[in-house]
Amino acid sequence: MCARNTRILFGKPVADAILTSVRKKVATLKGRPPSVVFLRVGDDGASVSYVKQKAKCASEVGIQGETRVFDETTTEERLLAEIIRLNEDPNVDGILVQLPFPKHVNTLNILRAVDSKKDVDGFTDVNGGRLWQGDGSLIPCTPAGIVELLKYYRIATEGKQVVIVNRSSIVGKPLAALLLRHSEFGNATVTVCHSYTQNLSDITKQADILVLACGKPHAFGRDYVKESAVVIDVGINRVPADNERGYMIRGDADMEALTGYVDALTPVPGGIGPLTVAMLMKNTLQAYYLCQQP
Repeated sequence: MCARNTRILFGKPVADAILTSVRKKVATLKGRPPSVVFLRVGDDGASVSYVKQKAKCASEVGIQGETRVFDETTTEERLLAEIIRLNEDPNVDGILVQLPFPKHVNTLNILRAVDSKKDVDGFTDVNGGRLWQGDGSLIPCTPAGIVELLKYYRIATEGKQVVIVNRSSIVGKPLAALLLRHSEFGNATVTVCHSYTQNLSDITKQADILVLACGKPHAFGRDYVKESAVVIDVGINRVPADNERGYMIRGDADMEALTGYVDALTPVPGGIGPLTVAMLMKNTLQAYYLCQQP
C-alpha cells in the first residue's frame, strides 16, 4: 500500500459560492426581502449558538431573520398556535423550528404543522414525500449540502457504491433519496446502515463514498474504510481537551489515520457544517418564491 495524496474537501468555498448566488438574487428582488423566523424553546447552549449563526448568515445575504424564544415550560398547544399564526402571515416566507424540544413537546406534531411552502428545513411529511417522488424543492439542508459538495469537487456518484451510516430523517434517509435520483449527481447504489447493522465494517469497506453521521468520535479508521474511498464526515462530537472550552470538535472519522489512505475526506470542523447553513439560506429564498405563487 502506498501513501495517497488525500484531498481535503473544505466546505467553506462551496458555501461561499452558494451564499454569493443567494445574495445576488435577493438584491434583484422588488419589494420586501425574503424573511425567516427562527423558533427556539429554552436556552440549550448548542441551540442558542446555532440560531445565532443562522440569523447572522441571513443578515449577510439580505434575508430578514427574526428569532422568537419560548420558555422551556411552553406548552405544545402554544407552539402550535404560533406556527399557525406564522403560516398565515404573508410577510413570513420561512419557518425554522430549532431542535431539540423539551420532552413534553411532540416534535413530529410541531414539524408537521409548518406550511410545506415555508418549511425551510425540509422536515415536513409533505416535503419528505416529494423528495422521494423526485420533485422536492425544499430539501433538508445537510443532505442537500453534501450533494452540493460532491458537485463542487466533481466527485461522481453514478454507478458508485454509497454507504450512509445514519438512518435519520434529517441526514440518512433524505440523502439516500437524493443519491438515488436519476440525475448527474445521483444514480448511486445506496446502502443505509444503523445501530442494528451487523458486520458493519464489511459493508462500509465496500463504499466508494462513505457518509458518517453516527456520533462516535474517531470510530472509523482504516479497518472500516476502503483505501480509495471518499469519506464525508457529518459527525459532530465534543472530545475532552485541555483548552478554554474543555473540549474539541471532532468527527466520526479518524482523520489522522485516513489521511494518506483515502482519496478524499471532509474535515471536522470545516467540512459539511458551513454548507448546512448555506443551504438554509438557499431554501429560504426558494420558500420566498413559493410563497409568492398564487
